[in-house]
Amino acid sequence: MYIWKFDPERQAFDLVKPIMMKQDRTAYYVIRDEHGDLMVRDRRGRECPAHFDFVEIIGMRFDRKQFDPEKVDGLRTTTEPPIRSLFSLSQEDIASLREEMRRDGQWMHDKLRLKIANFD
Repeated sequence: MYIWKFDPERQAFDLVKPIMMKQDRTAYYVIRDEHGDLMVRDRRGRECPAHFDFVEIIGMRFDRKQFDPEKVDGLRTTTEPPIRSLFSLSQEDIASLREEMRRDGQWMHDKLRLKIANFD
């Protein structure tokens, strides 16, 4: 994983360690994750995929190539942004999540049934 912190005064990026992002949550960051996906994190902690051709921060556009130290963008077969989904989870993780959702659904069903019974 690579993390760059944006310095608005210099309009430049500095490579930082992950702990820096945790310590200074009020900065803009560009993150290249372990999957090679490029994300932009704003001052509120929201992340979104970077555009395929550039990185935009505070209305300024920067060349995406400067955030590609391992040259993975050239290997991409699509210009679509990454999709965070269940596809990146193992079968065991998916089964665990489904079981948790089933338990949560049953709990909510029981609560609603109890509330309706007490309302009558």
